[in-house]
Amino acid sequence: MPRTIDNVETWKRRLLWVMRIAILIAGVEQVLFGEKFFGLLALLALAIVTLPCYFTQHRICMIPVEIEILLLIVVFFEFIVADAHSFYSRVPFYDKFMHYMVSAILGIIGMLFIYTAYAYGHLKASLPVMFALIVFIVMGFGALLEMVEFFYDQVLYQFIGSYLPTGLTQGSLISPPYQDTMYDLYLDTVGGIFGAAVGAWIIRKSEKTGDKHLIDEIAELEGFKK
Repeated sequence: MPRTIDNVETWKRRLLWVMRIAILIAGVEQVLFGEKFFGLLALLALAIVTLPCYFTQHRICMIPVEIEILLLIVVFFEFIVADAHSFYSRVPFYDKFMHYMVSAILGIIGMLFIYTAYAYGHLKASLPVMFALIVFIVMGFGALLEMVEFFYDQVLYQFIGSYLPTGLTQGSLISPPYQDTMYDLYLDTVGGIFGAAVGAWIIRKSEKTGDKHLIDEIAELEGFKK
């Protein structure tokens, strides 16, 4: 039977509510007194992540709590800290921190999702192959993000740049555009490797302890388990 929010470990439940409340307060504050666009994005992301559990009976966690916490961390540090408060343009290494952190979180979630497909017979691959696949996917996502940033700077910025506080996305306070892009891609790769390794560790730990609740919940989310 799926966990409810009340059956989750106390520290995870408290951390989840801290993240939800922090994003809610910060998002409302930005909508009323700051950057309305990013405040709305933060609130929309919060709604997408958290509301599904309230549309089911007994408040079933449609998204596993562990994954919801990771997603909310990305929402907070991206829309609130980075965008609404312009940390990308104010703090020299903040964009590097975000590239590494987001890639690591993608690596963790990706590893758990692909292993769940394997565990339920929808994928045939060894753990090293799954590890390499997730790293390459994260690298591809990082490259796609750099392409989006280039398109924004070269095409969209002249139309909407004056309405947003973030400025141009290519380059940083510490390096020109080309070097910045390459540093970002390297950090995406390192973050993906670290995240995939953490995901593999979580999998090995669950196999040793026999605690498969996270894999089972991901399987329900993926539609492998009804």
